[in-house]
Amino acid sequence: MAEQPNIPNRKLTKAEQERYDAFLKREEKLLEAGYKRKDIIISIITANLLGTLVAAIPCIPAAIAFFAIHGTEFVDKQKHPLYMVGYLLLFVALIFVHEMIHGLFWSIGAENHLKDIRFGFVVQYLTPYCTCSSPLKKPIYTIGTFMPMFILGICVMIVSIIFGNVGLFVVGVLHTLAGAGDILIIIKLLAYKSKGKDVVFIDHPYECGLVAFEKDA
Repeated sequence: MAEQPNIPNRKLTKAEQERYDAFLKREEKLLEAGYKRKDIIISIITANLLGTLVAAIPCIPAAIAFFAIHGTEFVDKQKHPLYMVGYLLLFVALIFVHEMIHGLFWSIGAENHLKDIRFGFVVQYLTPYCTCSSPLKKPIYTIGTFMPMFILGICVMIVSIIFGNVGLFVVGVLHTLAGAGDILIIIKLLAYKSKGKDVVFIDHPYECGLVAFEKDA
């Protein structure tokens, strides 16, 4: 028996309702084709707390490496009051780039490529988002979910260590931590063991996570 869809426990935004309606149509076709549904979702609290702890793991050796190589000499060189303000603005700007990276990599495996990618902004949380409306295979969903954290977080920390730039290092740390929810979804996705041979994944229309559809090929 297919898993029953969740009933929203809050009023959906217009964009969420549109995604939910489109999702239900897509789900109906998949179920008719013999797929079974399985939700893979996490709560916002879990994403923020546990996800942040997991995402912080690469930040620890990066911080040790930064201070071991550059000591504290950078502090006196970078005390100008506008120094960190500039990097704070860079961090905010890169939040939108984070979502664009999700969309770029997911579009590689999407049915209609970039046409299946949607961007939006949740006003109540002051948060931009990216979602893919078409089914994706596990490898492309995993890569697309991980790449913003890798590029804007881990890679930026490595560059900051090479050049001894503490402002850039802070940006890298913050964007690594910003991938808290993404890294938990990846962990749950990789831990998901399918009983079917044909499996596709679709972004959940209003929850933090995704939905698996599987069937015997």
